[in-house]
Amino acid sequence: MIKFFRKIRQQLLTENKFSKYLLYAIGEIVLVVIGILIALQINNWNQKKLLVKKEIEVLKTFENQFKEDLKEFDQGLMFYRGAKNSIEIIINHLENNIPYNDSLGQHFFISTRIYGESDLDDNVFENLKSVGVDLISNEYIRKIIIELYEDDDKWINDFENDYQKFLLNASQNIFNTRFKDFWNGDYKDLTYSLGEMIPVDFERLRTDQEYLYFIRTQKNLIGWLTEKPLEETKLKVIVLSEDLKKEIKKLENN
Repeated sequence: MIKFFRKIRQQLLTENKFSKYLLYAIGEIVLVVIGILIALQINNWNQKKLLVKKEIEVLKTFENQFKEDLKEFDQGLMFYRGAKNSIEIIINHLENNIPYNDSLGQHFFISTRIYGESDLDDNVFENLKSVGVDLISNEYIRKIIIELYEDDDKWINDFENDYQKFLLNASQNIFNTRFKDFWNGDYKDLTYSLGEMIPVDFERLRTDQEYLYFIRTQKNLIGWLTEKPLEETKLKVIVLSEDLKKEIKKLENN
C-alpha cells in the first residue's frame, strides 16, 4: 500500500502536475489523521471496556462480601440479644423476689459476653481505594459505599468499643465486690455460654441500688450501642446489595 502511494506521488511529480500533487498530499495527510483518530477511538473503546469489566468485578466482590457481612451482623445481633435476654431474666428475679437457682450463674455470665467482631470486613473497600473509588461509575452507589465504610462501620466499631469499656470497667468496679469472679468459663467454647458468674450474696443484690442501676443501664446500652448500629447498617447493606445486582446487570448488558 505504501509503495502504491509512493508510485502515485512520483508519477505526479514526473508529469509536473504540482497542483494535483498538492491535493493528493493533503488527501494523504487527511487519511493518516483519520487513521490515527480511528486507532485512538478503538483504543479508548478497549480501555473503557476494560474499566467496565473491572468495575463489574469490584461490584461483584462487594456483593459477595456483603453476604458474609450480613451473616456477621446476624451473629452479633443474636449474641447481644442473648445477653439482653439473660439480663431481663436476672432483673425479673431481682425485682420480683424470685428465689436464686443455679441457672442464674450462667445468665450472669452470658449477660456480660462481648462479641467484638460485628463490623464490616473492609478489605474490599481498601482494595477499591487503592485503584480509585471513581472506578464505580454510579454516583449514588459510590456515595453509599463510601458512607457505609467511613461512617456506619465506624459507628459500629466505636459504639461496640464503648460497650466493651463499660463492661470491663464494671469488672473492676462493680463485679469485683459482688461476684466470686468474672468470666469464669472455657475460652475454647465458641458459643461463650458455658461459663458462670456466681454472686457473693444474691439477696443483697435485690436492694443494691448501684448494681441495679448498672444492670438496667447495661440492658439499655445493648440497645443503643450494639443493636441500633447493627440493625440500621444491616438494613443499609441489604438495600445496597439489591442496588448492586441491578447495576451489575445493567453494566453487563451494555
